Amino acid sequence: MVSGLPWGLALSSGVNTYLPLFLLALFARFGHVVHVSPRFQWLISDQAIFILGLLAVTEILAQKFPVLDNVWDFAHTLLRPVAGAIATGATLSTSNVFEIVAAMLMGGGLAAASHSAKSGLRLISTSKSLGATNFVLSLGEDAGVLVATLLSVYAPWVMLVIVLLFVLVFVLLGPRILRTLAYDVGIVSAALGWLVRWVFQRKLPASLRESLLDVPQKRLRSLSTSLDPGEELLGILHGWRKSAGGPRRTWCLLTTRRLFWVESRLLRKPRTQPLAYREISLARHRNLILFSRVELLTRGNETFSLTLGKGQIPYAELAVRKISELISEDAPGGHIEARVAGAVM
Repeated sequence: MVSGLPWGLALSSGVNTYLPLFLLALFARFGHVVHVSPRFQWLISDQAIFILGLLAVTEILAQKFPVLDNVWDFAHTLLRPVAGAIATGATLSTSNVFEIVAAMLMGGGLAAASHSAKSGLRLISTSKSLGATNFVLSLGEDAGVLVATLLSVYAPWVMLVIVLLFVLVFVLLGPRILRTLAYDVGIVSAALGWLVRWVFQRKLPASLRESLLDVPQKRLRSLSTSLDPGEELLGILHGWRKSAGGPRRTWCLLTTRRLFWVESRLLRKPRTQPLAYREISLARHRNLILFSRVELLTRGNETFSLTLGKGQIPYAELAVRKISELISEDAPGGHIEARVAGAVM
């Protein structure tokens, strides 16, 4: 269990679900370089090799197209840890059931860690370059998986060092990576939900107050505790704000008096930040490919930005218009820009 072979394959499985298993099956079946444990002999059968090869080619091709690669990563969030666990269990030399189960759980966790880092990087590439760099990034991932698999087979101790370095970096950056993964999943699932609603031509909301119906009652009661007596809640936007530790889930409450930014924190009290309308000098909504963004500029040139899923777009547009009205009432010199910039999916 101290060899780098199972851990290198598990790490690679978090980047490409099927290629490491396919190469392992080829090495075991035809190269006789590695041995597959008795419980996983099915992995080197003709049927398994054919299916793994077909799936590996499909994944390699799917990862070359922007947006499709993000959807593919989302769909394989659970499959990649399973592939990592299988790759780990198949290459163990022990017959102890407890050791096998423990190692497979560790291998699955390692694959989940590399998957979260890879999928987060992919979504950043899609959003920042509109997918222009995804093809090159995919080629690099394919080469990395191939090299890592070869090192796992022919230089397992070198691969073990690489895995340990990855684990160390992940421990240091883990919270940020996991928040980015949660953000990725939220953005992609919201885009898919928006696409379904668009296909079935769901009626657009006529009022910002309809956004309150989309918030669970327990969450709505919790958020409303920030309001002063007599302060009316006009609507709620929910999305993510950038932070040093990665994207954080954030709720933006629009009231008759001010805005509230409520930032979720794990095992800690949510961070609440009020913003009076008279402090805002400009507001803008931008509709991008996979998400949209509401941006506010204060009179002190401080920027507030909230990234929203596609399903929040109608509410974001209504919110920006409402903020425009409230800015005018609270500070006549306020300015609103409700222009929608960027491409619409």
